[in-house]
Amino acid sequence: IAEATAAHPAVTYRAGDAANIPLDDSSADAVLMFLSLHHVPDRAAGAAEIARVLKPGGRVLIRSPFADRMTGGWWQQFFPRALEIERQMFPTLGEVTGVFEAVGLKTVALVSVNETYAASAAEAAAKLRLRAISTFEHMTETEIGEGFARMDANVAADPDALPDTGESDLLVLG
Repeated sequence: IAEATAAHPAVTYRAGDAANIPLDDSSADAVLMFLSLHHVPDRAAGAAEIARVLKPGGRVLIRSPFADRMTGGWWQQFFPRALEIERQMFPTLGEVTGVFEAVGLKTVALVSVNETYAASAAEAAAKLRLRAISTFEHMTETEIGEGFARMDANVAADPDALPDTGESDLLVLG
């Protein structure tokens, strides 16, 4: 899909996964994992493979929530089990740093990044309806329907209200 819809002459797309990266040893200046680490079934294998392709002095940038640092966001108030589900889905900071330290990659920084997810509650609700957040995969259709009904009532009361702006974690390893 990315090749067909976002082709760029300076970009090459290759099929692979975290435990089987189709790059030569020590060939990447940096590795970015953006909201994807929780989808890696074998994080230790993924960390080893990332360490293999990373050049000496390179950096790994992981943008991900960590279970032990989650506080919840605007949309989660409408879906009562969302935070509990996410704390089970996402690894803790210690689990992540542990698998990367085991392959020689140490924590360089942990940065809190301020993010605005949408310009208004109405925009945030429209984005959320796309169900691009994997949390929804762990909810029943009844839970989801009831959550959207609560969210719709909230948005109808003040559609221009700003939804949450929040902090997210960026872990830098090297």
